[in-house]
Amino acid sequence: MSNDEEQLVKTELENRSFRQFDLSKDANKRKGVILDFFTGVSLWAQYSEGNTALSEWEILADDYRVEKAGSEYRIYFDAPRSAQILPTQCDNCIETSGISISIRNLFDSEKIRFKLNIDNDNFPGPFPIFESWTKFKEDEYFD
Repeated sequence: MSNDEEQLVKTELENRSFRQFDLSKDANKRKGVILDFFTGVSLWAQYSEGNTALSEWEILADDYRVEKAGSEYRIYFDAPRSAQILPTQCDNCIETSGISISIRNLFDSEKIRFKLNIDNDNFPGPFPIFESWTKFKEDEYFD
């Protein structure tokens, strides 16, 4: 993949955020994921029951690299950091190796799909989720 193509992908993702819930945002037990590309890349996840968050964490990096594999782009965190907010707050206590984000149909906002790739047995429960192609809702921000 050329540097120009990688820059095109980063420009397309810049200042965008996508979220998804499993089962739904209103389910009693739900898992939520937010992918944002405001400052590098961030993968935020939370598990909640009722109105109580039981597990919450984030993996982020100031930059990322992009690889192309067939019709998808794969995002890899450069020098990732992690933070666990719940159940116990700690910095860099989540193993970040083996984590990437796949994107299909990046340049079509109606057809864009994401998949989380997690090859890490130490990943915090009750994750992983969204290991198959899933449409994430794009957040809308207004100035």
